[in-house]
Amino acid sequence: ERSVLAQVKKAAAEVKRDLKRKEAGGGKDTGKAAKWKAQSNQLRDAMKNVRDCAKAEKKGLPMPAATPSGPDPSLVPCPHCGRSFNEKAAERHIPKCQSIKAKPKTLTRGGGVPSRSGGVQRRR
Repeated sequence: ERSVLAQVKKAAAEVKRDLKRKEAGGGKDTGKAAKWKAQSNQLRDAMKNVRDCAKAEKKGLPMPAATPSGPDPSLVPCPHCGRSFNEKAAERHIPKCQSIKAKPKTLTRGGGVPSRSGGVQRRR
């Protein structure tokens, strides 16, 4: 009986210590854990949408409205080209992108300079 009572007291002390730690701001929902949780929730929502669509398709019901996922808030968009980078890469990229003079607008198929033969070149 004493060993069971000691185990219960020890468990209660651990729970109290954990509650105090969370109240003091030492919980796990900071930094990497918060980012992981957000990514996990996005994945779960996407999987739920796929299941709902598959269920509606199987039963012949109208498709539910898809909820688009938002952009990753940790990425920094380049104001010049619109691409997104993490903080370190953005610090390197943005000054270089700003000074590029020959920026392609958009690449379109067949929009380049035609070859001399006028067709597809083949290796011999």
